[in-house]
This record gives sequence, structure tokens and C-alpha cells, in this order.
Amino acid sequence: MVHESCGSKRRLRRTRLIWSSAIGSLFLASALIATAPNQTAQAAAEAARAATEPVTTGGAPGFRRLNEAQYKRAIAQIFGADINVPGRFEPPLREAGLLAVGDAKVAVSPFGLEQYELRAREIAAQVLGEGRRQAMVPCTPQSARAFDQACASAFLAKYGRLLYRRPLSDREMASVLGVSGAATEKSHDFYKGLEIGLSRLLASPKFIFRVEQSEPDPTNPTAQRLDSYALATRISFLLWDAPPDAELLDAAGSGDLRDSKRLAHQVDRLIASPRFEQGVRSFFSDMLGYDQFSGLSKDQAIYPKFTPELAKDAQEQALRTIVELLVTNKGDYRDLFTTKKTFINRNLGAVYRVPVGEAGMSGWAPYTFAPNDPRAGILTLAAFLMLDPTHEGRSSPTIRGKSLRELLLCQKVPVPPPNVDFKLVQDIHDPEHKTARDRLTVHQENPACAGCHSITDPIGLSMENYDAIGAFRTQENGAPIDVSGTFDGKPYKGLIGLSQLLHASPDVPNCLVKRVYEYGVGRQATASEESWIEYAGGQFAAERYQLPALMRRIATSRAFQLVAPPQIASAN
Repeated sequence: MVHESCGSKRRLRRTRLIWSSAIGSLFLASALIATAPNQTAQAAAEAARAATEPVTTGGAPGFRRLNEAQYKRAIAQIFGADINVPGRFEPPLREAGLLAVGDAKVAVSPFGLEQYELRAREIAAQVLGEGRRQAMVPCTPQSARAFDQACASAFLAKYGRLLYRRPLSDREMASVLGVSGAATEKSHDFYKGLEIGLSRLLASPKFIFRVEQSEPDPTNPTAQRLDSYALATRISFLLWDAPPDAELLDAAGSGDLRDSKRLAHQVDRLIASPRFEQGVRSFFSDMLGYDQFSGLSKDQAIYPKFTPELAKDAQEQALRTIVELLVTNKGDYRDLFTTKKTFINRNLGAVYRVPVGEAGMSGWAPYTFAPNDPRAGILTLAAFLMLDPTHEGRSSPTIRGKSLRELLLCQKVPVPPPNVDFKLVQDIHDPEHKTARDRLTVHQENPACAGCHSITDPIGLSMENYDAIGAFRTQENGAPIDVSGTFDGKPYKGLIGLSQLLHASPDVPNCLVKRVYEYGVGRQATASEESWIEYAGGQFAAERYQLPALMRRIATSRAFQLVAPPQIASAN
């Protein structure tokens, strides 16, 4: 039984009040920015640029919790990679196919609130520890035992701007200075006072949540747009999956993000940075559902090669393949479904039954599958084939087909009806129904099941040459596996044949455009944005399906900046 002291109860109640008050205040409308001398010229340039894009009304401004990776990345970026981030994070929520959308729907429990407060205190203590404070504090106090407001202001303004992703308001600065001053007076330690002030910033919902403020759009008095700091944050998380750096915040503060050329310069800078690779990894990890690797398990009696390390390697192989093709080589997105080039290590070599060179035995090495090898494209790699947390002892054509439809084609598969009898499908030792295709006929014959299974099973059955961890096979229970099928009315044989048809399907790149846009704005696209997404899909094709070009177009677009007025946002 856990006993909570009176002091900790008071702190929890006080923190809840602080959070409640802060969250309420965050939804107040932000003040108009000062009118710049060249605002008219900028507005005219923006209007001309926007004329080439379909008109949208945008959607509601975002209110998204930082996920665990984003929180840790923010701490490392602001304070250093050696800062330990303690405690447990509450689980994410997947909504409309993306965790990035679910981040706007998550709630913080009392346990989570306590974790944030404890985490803030421990991080602040590390930042202001004796070994780091000289490097972290940009000034020297007049006395280490007394409060120095000028020095404290310099420290809190610097890190407050980075944590809140905007400058602190006068009221916020006065509040945190008051906390720091009181703590210094009580402890007779200036740095302890800074530590308490910093912990207040770290525990604030203004850091833990990405709250998007809006302002009137000067090019259209009836419209709203993100303010410059909210736009900088949205761009940075799209491209880096991390908070904006000091240079991007400077650009937001100076109004540069309202000038199309200067905005493009900042976006190009972020894409040229090595951090862009992490942004691409984060997006595809979300899009492909890699959060499901956490706790993934397989029956060791059936799949003795499976280990948590293998699961981790499978995920890393797919991400390396994606980054190499799309970022390093600026290749065609569609080629992800047919490329023979990948990376290999010792564990995956054993699953794929291919020789691994010396470099791959101790780490990762580039690898090209032979022309006659039954692998080409990311669907034939272990990451896609093993990622089924619901079946430990067999492969599931239904789950695989559902994953392909929903994740890569943006086609929603209905949930199964209640009380479905899965006994026949799950009996992999049935002597009369030796293969998955035989066992799944029962669902196709049942009218209540046929609708969904006709969408998922034909595609999934094409993957049955690969077992539940991705090893290749030609038979199941001694019977030959039939991997033929049709996609969009075209016949094919096997997963490589299906992948070639996916390469040619316009639905594949169109789905990516939709996913990247929704990932960036943190919500489902509104009805008014569908025409813009269709337009962006055409531009994606014209730019040879290059991912950096797509992300650049989204980040610099008018659609990415616009916020719907409250009545329109609620209607959407």
C-alpha cells in the first residue's frame, strides 16, 4: 500500500490547479502582432503565391501532448543528450491511423501528472547541478547566496523560450521569477532558486502540450492563421519531430516565416539538417504502426529464432531502407515496394537464409537481394510480416491484408461483427484445411464476414509464403501454398507480384500525401482540405514522388498555416 504525505497531497492539488488554470488560459486568443512596414508587400506576395493552391478553410488549432520520444528529444536538444529523463510515460493513443492524431485526444491521469512533476524536478536538478551550471547559466550572479533578478531573468528567458517554443509573456516571466526568488530566499542558494524556477517551466502544460495560437490572416480578414511561433513549431515537428531550434524561433520572432522566400529558406535548412532523418523515421514509425513492436512476442516453440532483439532489428532494417532510398538518395517513394536494396545484420540473415558479410556480423551492412530471391520491397521484410501482436503462433492473412489496406492505401476496414467463430481459422493442424486459404473459406462463405474478408484476405493470402516472423516457405502442413490473387482487377502471383502492382497504383502515393499532411497538422483532414491534398498529390507526382519535396510543399503551403474559425472547425 502506498502512503502519500500531506505535503505531497498539497503539491498534487496545487499542481492540478496550476494545470487547470494554465490550460484554460492557453485557449485565449493571442494578441495581434505589430504591423511591419512591409506588411502590405508581404501580404501581396502571399496572396499571389496562394492563388496557385486550392482554397481551404483549415481546421481547428492543435492541442497535442508531446509523446515520450518527443519529450526526450526536446530535453536532449535544449539541455544536452546526457540528461537522464526518468519516470514512466502514459501510453499513446492511435486515432485515424496515426499516433500524431491521437496525441490530441489523450488525457493526463493523476499518476501521469505526478510523473511530470517528479520528472521536472529531477531534470532541473541535473541541469543546475554543480558540474553543469557554469555551462548552462549565461551569467554569473552577484552572490551565490542571494537572488539576482537580472541573471535569473536571462536564464529563464533563454530556456523558457526553448521549452515553451515561444518567448515567455511578461506575466509568465514575473510568475517564474517570483517562484525562483522565493526559493532562493528560503534556501539561501541562487542556483537552487533557478532549479525550482526551471522545474516550474518543465512541469507546465505549455511545455508538455503543443498549443497552437492563431491570429487574423491579413490577406483575408475573415480567416485565421497560426501565429508565427505556432507555425515554427508545426514545421519543426513535421520535419524533425522535435521543437524548433533557436534559429527557427528567431525567424518566427522577426516575421521571416510570413515571407514566402524566407519561409522556404528555413524549411530547406531543416530538410538539409541531419535531424531530418529522425523526422522521417518518426513519421514512418507512426504511419507503419511500429509502436506495436513494444511487447511483440511469438511462440518460441514454433519460432525459436524470434527474440526481442530480432524484432528491434526488423524495425531498424525497414527504417534504414526507407531513409536510404527516400532521404539519402531522394528516390521515388513507390520504389519502396520493389527495391532489392536494403541493410542486413546477423539476426536477419538467419531469418532470410542469406549470407552475411563481416560488417553485417558485427553491425549493419548494405545488402542487395539476388534477382531470384523472393524478397523485394518493404512488404517482404520482416518488420511488416511479423508485426501482428494478436497472433503468436501463426501468420494472419486477415491482419496483414488489413494492415496493407489501412496503413498504405488509406482504406478503412470495418471492425468484425461480434461473436465471430474463429476456431477453424485458428486451427493450424486441421487435416482437412491445411493452408490458411482453406481455413479462411468459411469466413468468405458467411455473409456477415464476407464483406470485410473479401477486402483483406485476398491481399493477405498473397503473403502466405512468409511465416509469422518473415521466413520464406512454400508449403503449410505439407500442402502447397497458393499465393495468386487480383488487385484492382489485375492478376498477380505472390507478394512480389502484388508489390509491383502497388508500385503502379495511384492510391499508394496519394495515401502518403494524406498521411504526411494529417501527421503534420495533428488531425484528420477537413472536407475543405481534400482538394488541397488532391492538388498536393499531383505535385508529388510531378516532383517524381520525392518525399523531401512533398514535405517541403506541405511545410511552405498556405493550407498548413490556416486555422478554421470556431464555427467552421466545429462543423468539420
